[in-house]
Amino acid sequence: MKVFKIVLLIIGTIMVTGFFIYIASAKDNKVYEVHIDEFNYIIGTQTVGSKYKFTDETMLVETAKQIRSMGSNLLKFSMTSRYCGENYGLPKNDKITSLTKLAQLEPSVKAVLNMDFKYYHIWAYGFSQYTPEREAEKVDTNQIKFINGYPDKYANALYEELYDFASYLLTTYNNSGKVFYLGNWEGDWHLRWNYNINAPVDPKTLEGMLKWGKVRQNAIDNAKRDVKHINVELYNYIEVNQVMIGLNESKKCVTNEIVNKVNPDYVSYSAYDATNPFKTEEALNTNLKRALDYIEGHLSPKPGLPEGKRVWIGEYGNPARIYNEEMQDSRSRWTIKAGLEWGTPFILYWELYNNEINKTTGEHGGYWLIDNEGVKKKIWHTHNSFYSEAKEFLKDYFEEYGELPEISTFQQEAVRFDALNTE
Repeated sequence: MKVFKIVLLIIGTIMVTGFFIYIASAKDNKVYEVHIDEFNYIIGTQTVGSKYKFTDETMLVETAKQIRSMGSNLLKFSMTSRYCGENYGLPKNDKITSLTKLAQLEPSVKAVLNMDFKYYHIWAYGFSQYTPEREAEKVDTNQIKFINGYPDKYANALYEELYDFASYLLTTYNNSGKVFYLGNWEGDWHLRWNYNINAPVDPKTLEGMLKWGKVRQNAIDNAKRDVKHINVELYNYIEVNQVMIGLNESKKCVTNEIVNKVNPDYVSYSAYDATNPFKTEEALNTNLKRALDYIEGHLSPKPGLPEGKRVWIGEYGNPARIYNEEMQDSRSRWTIKAGLEWGTPFILYWELYNNEINKTTGEHGGYWLIDNEGVKKKIWHTHNSFYSEAKEFLKDYFEEYGELPEISTFQQEAVRFDALNTE
């Protein structure tokens, strides 16, 4: 009887030990899956001003869900007074008078901020800077007030609004693991608001934009200093889009006149001038890397930022009105590979649904991953396949090394993914 009890005790101990091993293994596996889903896959897309949708959900929510279902954990969208206009067509709410109130009171904006995206790139333009527009009117100078100089009343108002918004994000998403990047749309079209790259830059507008850039950086820096937070990150970025005129012609541009003086956390490059003119992969690769080097060369070292390059590709695209589907996909893969080789932290395709329509013919420009008939284009499948390969690589790497790779290791491996094979 005594022996029997001992045997039962041993069996029971093994069973209990096995139970706890199983639970621990399941728990570790869950954590491991979450970490993989939070990894920076680098490539992604965005949603602004789409011209069609397919569900009863709002444009913003529908496109965010489509981006997530494609496999991306990054959402780039716009937060401005135009939330109720062409950007997303959301209901106008007169109580929404600031970026913070937009995040709090607009259900679709709040919904996507609460979705399980890890990374958010947000064009953040202060309501305090906005001049109301007539219906169907869109003039970009209505969102900025530094043309011909930047009055203190606007600078102070923007500081307070961005400080409050940054504080709200740090508080609301404290310990969420989310990473927010607040920035602007193509800055060189703010500096040259008449879209004339051949005209000289107006000195007062240049002075005003520099002040504007410093206000934005200071507001975010000070919110991070003042608000206690853990496991949530927030950064400022400046987007540039006319880099080659500075690189090749020594003309004044945001890179060599604003970036070098503000020294933002990051720079986003809307990279059409270094991608779309070139007809071969070799030429695109060479010129895109030259442009990225030029931008990075105007940044100064900055403590407190993650290791790695601080310039990313915030926009690139190959419209269907110019390229057939095969070439649209191939040229996009050229850009992705060049960006990965250079080491950029993000490469964002413009965009999920097309936002440009010819007013005369009604033809879609074809900046899309999913067209106006709901067809997922080759470039959508390239993204989807890339994410699948990335997750398999991360799982294999974790099993071999017991940890996830550095981003540089991932970049070096991702260039060789089958999804990017251009042969």
